[in-house]
Amino acid sequence: MTAPQAPADESGGGISPKVEERRHKLKALGTHIVCELSGCDPEALTDIDAVHAMMIAAARAANATIMESAFHRFHPQGVSGTVILAESHLSIHTWPEKGYAAMDFYTCGDHTNPWLACQYAAKVLSAKSMLTTEFKRGIESKNGTYTHVVTATEAEDRPLTA
Repeated sequence: MTAPQAPADESGGGISPKVEERRHKLKALGTHIVCELSGCDPEALTDIDAVHAMMIAAARAANATIMESAFHRFHPQGVSGTVILAESHLSIHTWPEKGYAAMDFYTCGDHTNPWLACQYAAKVLSAKSMLTTEFKRGIESKNGTYTHVVTATEAEDRPLTA
């Protein structure tokens, strides 16, 4: 991180007031965060049991309801996994040799906060940097079709602590 960061607040998980105002104006069915974690601890990215436990804890941090999960360890290295939630899903794909994890945090409903899951994962994986893009999904158009809107794309401005 290049500058000190403000702690996350309850309403927006550390999101700027301008972005937070825009988020609340959208009537979306879900929030989807695409997250790139770099500079992660390679050992943490290789251990399937630790990755699985981290993802379950991240779902709990987001106040989500866990339905089931599936994880696979690749040889010689790397883990992929998904936690299925009543509210949608969390997923991870790791490249220990690069210190990199690609993650998705997608939740529906007002009682969940996928940003808390994202921040938790960054902390546990000892990420040195985080690049995120937030989508609001399931926005109904006037003609009955649904779309999505990018509401925030940010690099290194998320606190790396949960």
